[in-house]
Amino acid sequence: MNNLNERLKTLRESSNLSQEDVANKLKISRQSISKWELGDAVPDIGKLMGLSKIYNVSLDYLVGRDSSEKVKNTKEALRKKRNASQIILWSLCLAIVCLLIMFLEDGRAAVLFLFATPVSAWIQYHYLQELSKLPK
Repeated sequence: MNNLNERLKTLRESSNLSQEDVANKLKISRQSISKWELGDAVPDIGKLMGLSKIYNVSLDYLVGRDSSEKVKNTKEALRKKRNASQIILWSLCLAIVCLLIMFLEDGRAAVLFLFATPVSAWIQYHYLQELSKLPK
């Protein structure tokens, strides 16, 4: 994906924006966005700067000079997803253990943490698999 038009379309779609949404943010017509994505026209430098802000990428990435930024953003998103999954898992286990301790009062509830450990390891494994699929 080295062409500006392909990159613009991919960035817009991955941001879940319509051509109309982007056009409104740049205060231009939707047809201009369509022409850029079809390769019939090229945005001027001011519009490129606006697009880089909308998509949260550098101008170098936008025009195809640097592919590492998107990979870096994807790695960061994967890391956040993994951390959130593990926090939810351990919080849920802790809540269940507290409830069981309140009702059982004999210590068997702590065994639940033994089940959380392999699930946490699976989350880490899944994260590393997704990370390995990204370009270096």
